[in-house]
Amino acid sequence: MKIKELLAKLEKSDISYKIWLSDNWDPANDTEISQLVSDSRKVIPGSIFACVKGDHTDGHDYAEKAFRSGASVLLCEHKLDIQIPQIISEDVRRNMGLVASLLYDEPAKKLKMIALTGTNGKTTSTFMTKSILDHSGIKTGLLGTIYYDDGDSCADAEHTTPEGSDLQHWLSRMAANGCEACVMETSSHAIVQGRLEGVLFDRAGFTNLTVDHLDYHKNMESYFAAKRTLFEKYMRNNWMAAVNSDDEYGCRLLSEFGSRTISYGTKDRNSKFYADIIGTSIEGMDVRISTPDSKIPVASRLPLLGEYNIMNALQALSICWSLGVRDNTALEGLLLMKQVPGRLERYIIPGSGTCVIDFAHSPDSLEKVIRTLRSVCKGKLLVVFGAGGDRDKTKRPIMGEIAARLADSVIITSDNPRSEDPETIVSEIEEGAQKHSQAYSRIVDRRSAIFEGLNKTGPDDILLIAGKGPEPYQILKDGPIPFLDKNVMTEWCRENGKEVL
Repeated sequence: MKIKELLAKLEKSDISYKIWLSDNWDPANDTEISQLVSDSRKVIPGSIFACVKGDHTDGHDYAEKAFRSGASVLLCEHKLDIQIPQIISEDVRRNMGLVASLLYDEPAKKLKMIALTGTNGKTTSTFMTKSILDHSGIKTGLLGTIYYDDGDSCADAEHTTPEGSDLQHWLSRMAANGCEACVMETSSHAIVQGRLEGVLFDRAGFTNLTVDHLDYHKNMESYFAAKRTLFEKYMRNNWMAAVNSDDEYGCRLLSEFGSRTISYGTKDRNSKFYADIIGTSIEGMDVRISTPDSKIPVASRLPLLGEYNIMNALQALSICWSLGVRDNTALEGLLLMKQVPGRLERYIIPGSGTCVIDFAHSPDSLEKVIRTLRSVCKGKLLVVFGAGGDRDKTKRPIMGEIAARLADSVIITSDNPRSEDPETIVSEIEEGAQKHSQAYSRIVDRRSAIFEGLNKTGPDDILLIAGKGPEPYQILKDGPIPFLDKNVMTEWCRENGKEVL
């Protein structure tokens, strides 16, 4: 798209902006622009560079570097002394998604857009929803915590919800690749920061709301208000939302949005999608599922662990039902789903029990995964976990107390310490663990802690490695280093001559 074409589209939009055109800009010899980026390292000739103000850096300070790398246009909040056209807008971070949407020919309008939000369960629910839709013949892209999938290829995720510029780029790739739908995680941070601008959704899902991110939102009401904004501001047409009727905040959404909602749960039999759990083992769960199309509950063995994963399945089923996917096809799609990396990711090690890797990094998620594994554990339950640095400190002793109370053995270790001293973080977790007499130990080095946990795990035992899940790095004071919990487990198995199933 030429610069003058984008300017013509901007004139017809609702974006508030001013244009400054450099003295050397020649509309008769206009430049082709191909992308909008907010990271100066991604600039190539023909880019629009968005000067985003962050918590620690200001993109305006990198505008000169972007210009030298070939940027053709700046999206900025004040005029800069650089001789290229500048789109001057009051809030670049919020408006860059809108500008990118115009640049990429409004890709969200070409897709059935599905947003999943809540504290826990978003990642698993997106994988479930995609698996069902793909199986039903609806090619679906995915944006989430683990990776971004444009329908043909994947890349590691940078954020749970991409920045507005990247979000529009991935949507355009999905549309170009023949996707009919996109299912994406929508974090509360992304909603508040305006990363969703330029996107409206046809379907939404609400998993739950539990204590997390209070360092950012300050209190639960503000946290809920951020989630609620998705339903108030970012929905379109005859939208519908699948909402957890077992959750108190879900009940508030059900009450407020009424006929727009589809309730699902395991407590209220009047929920439109309801499940009874009738059996559980390390291999999966036997459930009876009632849907609007099945007056007689459908009995199924799902390769899932944990009531919360049944809730995730109900949400995926209800969203896909609202898009016309019927029960049998949807259940088949669930059964075909592969393990979600870092979400109750199970590995059987003959002679050394079962190792489970999970992303649980909040008090609620840690308690749920430990209780889930306790229900299927024939021997001892061991836990290796830590807590992230430069994040909510109040949850650290809470998580220590939960682990020591519910597990047989706990090893407190490092997570992503970032700028903090990992020894200090471990000590703050230990304050909670000391409230219980169960054995716990401190091993700050995460690799050593995982090795010790595996050394202590017997044939009928389960070892939970929690906190980092699929993250392929560990963030230290000096920056990230390669580190994947699964790789550490397989390294231990190689060194000890163990097979992994």
